Amino acid sequence: MEQWSNEIWLAIVAAFIVGIIIGYVVLKATNANAQKQQKLENELKTTTAKLDAQKEQLEQHFQQSANLLATLAEDYKKLYTHLAKGSQNLLSDEATQKIEFFKQSQLTEKSTNDDEQPKDYSEGSSGILKSKVD
Repeated sequence: MEQWSNEIWLAIVAAFIVGIIIGYVVLKATNANAQKQQKLENELKTTTAKLDAQKEQLEQHFQQSANLLATLAEDYKKLYTHLAKGSQNLLSDEATQKIEFFKQSQLTEKSTNDDEQPKDYSEGSSGILKSKVD
């Protein structure tokens, strides 16, 4: 140790201090990245939880809607059956035939002439091209 001069000791102390400073800077840089990554992971978990909750609410909404529509259809069938039976029991056949609600659904089809194409224009000129007759 006697062979080392003050300059060597000074260089060792300076290198030690520089090493501490560099270590501190590296630690802060990696710690900042780790904190940022942790923050992003927490944000992702929160967003995923919200999305899952919305999906669950959406599934419940459509399930309830489907149940309500099924109930509505069943109630409509019951109402129609009740009215049809009541009309048969309470009204005469002649009166039942006069009420359109109880008739079999008879859709009248319009006769279409396949030879004639539909007109998607008006007869004669119209709009700004219409000729003025004075």
